[in-house]
Amino acid sequence: MRTHEQMAAMIAAYYQSGLSLKSFCDQQQIKLPTFLYWRRKLQTKEQSAFLPISTASSFSEPSAIELVYSNGVRIRLPHFDPNQLRQLLQLQ
Repeated sequence: MRTHEQMAAMIAAYYQSGLSLKSFCDQQQIKLPTFLYWRRKLQTKEQSAFLPISTASSFSEPSAIELVYSNGVRIRLPHFDPNQLRQLLQLQ
C-alpha cells in the first residue's frame, strides 16, 4: 500500500523525469490507472480557491495591487487597502 507522501513524491518525480506516462509507470512498476487515480486525488486535494500572492513591478503606481481570482477575474486596486482587500477575498 502506498501513502500520500510516497505518491506525491512519485508524481513529482514523473514531472521531472521527462518520460512518457506509460514509460514512467512501467519503470516504477505501478499500474497506469493507479498512478492516474493518485494524481487526480492529490491535485484535487491541493487545489485552493486562491492563487499565490506575488508582487510585480510593472504597475504604474508603486502601491497598486492586482487580485486574480481562480476563475480568471482580475481586479486592480490603485493602492493597498487591507479592509478593501479583505472584503474582496471574502467574495471568493
